[in-house]
Amino acid sequence: MRCEVCGREILGPPQRRIIEGAKLTVCSRCAQFGKSDWVPNRPTPVKSPGRVQATPLPAPRPRMRNDVESVEQLELVEDYGAQIRKARQKLGLSEKDLANKMQEKESVVKNLEKQELTPDNKLIAKIRKHLSIDIVEHIAASKANILAKPTGAKTIGDMIRLDTEKSNEKP
Repeated sequence: MRCEVCGREILGPPQRRIIEGAKLTVCSRCAQFGKSDWVPNRPTPVKSPGRVQATPLPAPRPRMRNDVESVEQLELVEDYGAQIRKARQKLGLSEKDLANKMQEKESVVKNLEKQELTPDNKLIAKIRKHLSIDIVEHIAASKANILAKPTGAKTIGDMIRLDTEKSNEKP
């Protein structure tokens, strides 16, 4: 075993001292630098809890189907800045008061009202909660819009689909 201060081989029993806050194992020469002794912690045996009753897992949540026909998108209303300003003024709040109430910066409220900032979902929820207005509208996307054929160059996949469509029409 080596001294953790000077690096020499420890002859005799090692000294355990606290030197400048560090618990060190040192030789008898370096023991003078330490202030007090310390006792190493012995690992305590971990008791096994015995037989533990397994808690039943919660039932998995049903996942929402992602049907192509029922795709719904959220879109900001066209004049969301004016709606925010009107609702704020109706409540008699200044931009600073609304910002404090929503726990946002005043510049965020100003940029929202000027429509220079597009709000994320968290910010939309805060606006809905504090101003009692909804600045998003639900748009149901039709199947035709989602599955519309891309304009531009044809791919090999398009050509294969065209061939299968033509072969189905001939009989």
